[in-house]
Amino acid sequence: MRPPLRLAHMPARYSTVLVEGDSMLPTYSSGDWLLARWGSFSLKSQRGHLRGIFSGGISVDDVVAIELANQPGILYVKRVSKIDREKQELYLLSDNPKGTDSRQWGWLAVDTVKAKVLLRVRSSKEK
Repeated sequence: MRPPLRLAHMPARYSTVLVEGDSMLPTYSSGDWLLARWGSFSLKSQRGHLRGIFSGGISVDDVVAIELANQPGILYVKRVSKIDREKQELYLLSDNPKGTDSRQWGWLAVDTVKAKVLLRVRSSKEK
């Protein structure tokens, strides 16, 4: 048996996430694999000096994986729609209007973010 694949120069804080469900359609489909950066995140300044997908900041339109306090162990992938820098809170939306998001949950603390989605590694349509 072969050892797990490791990507050169990719520390353990980067890993893949499997999408389950349709809340992020049409951007991501159930069965897509996403590359995510795990860790603690801050809100980017309004000037946006922390540019780039590999930065530790979060800005509007970023896609993030969150864990809700009342549902430990379950991750939700959502898009950052609004940021309240004073309260350090995010308003997150599904790309699919039928998805569950901040319209039901309300504003969420930035520390609910567990990972920042960087890119799709494999589409569910690939065989």
